[in-house]
Amino acid sequence: MKEKKKSQVTVSGIVGIVLCIVFIPIIIINLILIIGSYTSPEEIPGVLGFRPVIVLSGSMEPAIQTGDMILLHKADSSQLKEGDVICYLVSGKAITHRIVEITTGEDGQTRYITQGDANNTADQQAVTADQIQGIWKGIRIGGLGDFVMFMQSTTGMILFIICPLLLFILWDIWRRWRLDKAEAARTAELEAELAALKANKAEADADSREKE
Repeated sequence: MKEKKKSQVTVSGIVGIVLCIVFIPIIIINLILIIGSYTSPEEIPGVLGFRPVIVLSGSMEPAIQTGDMILLHKADSSQLKEGDVICYLVSGKAITHRIVEITTGEDGQTRYITQGDANNTADQQAVTADQIQGIWKGIRIGGLGDFVMFMQSTTGMILFIICPLLLFILWDIWRRWRLDKAEAARTAELEAELAALKANKAEADADSREKE
């Protein structure tokens, strides 16, 4: 009986750990990205020092494919050079292209001429340092961008935020119910043992009196 209870508790603990490992990071990352996109719409939100960017075009193929997710490092504009791949914002739209030339504008500020690897010509507008969101150093997760886009949809938010929360709450309720049930059974067992001991003692006392 005790081994069976121990096994049930162990399985319950493992399930709880798995739920925490799988769902809590997903919820936290989603919330950070969603909150960041609203609080700082002029910047790409970051997680753990990286800025994830979803690639929506094939302008950087074959190095970066449509639907990929790339991770950006913080960029020091003074250290950028030709050949670096940077991500910058234009009217709120993120563009990831390679620096093909570095020039100086009439105002004395540095300008970066960029071009997609798959494009035949350079981009028309030069990029300023304040537009740059980060530098890409090769971290790419194929197809994850499409998955994240789905996660950010209404259906995805229900599946990956609301459902995990509900599952965690339901699991916690079930776990507490099982613990309460086990505790109640143990209490009943102890009470039965105590009653049996009292009955045995009363019987022994009665036998003792009869012998006297």
